[in-house]
Amino acid sequence: NIDSVEPGAKNIKGMQIIKEEDHPQMMAVKATGVAELKHILAPVLVSATDPDHPSTDGIYEMDFVLGDTGDQFTEVEMEVDVVFRFKNLPKWVKGIKVNARDNSDIELIF
Repeated sequence: NIDSVEPGAKNIKGMQIIKEEDHPQMMAVKATGVAELKHILAPVLVSATDPDHPSTDGIYEMDFVLGDTGDQFTEVEMEVDVVFRFKNLPKWVKGIKVNARDNSDIELIF
């Protein structure tokens, strides 16, 4: 449920709206913030192919995921970037606001 989602970033350090000249209906929002890690995450490759049913193209697929190790580690903060791409925003949208736990940032669309 989107209404129950709490901001994961501690604070927003900045944001930028990126428009593509070749595709005027496309736009991206890049936000930089500080995230406070509550768990240690481990990057792992997980099989996405069933070995008992080989693919017809002979390709073995794997997913790159971040797994929760279950270890508590509350003293870590890291700077993170995220990019969200929009296509055909409603005409009423005049700006984008990104909320974090301690602050927010807003950029107007021109």
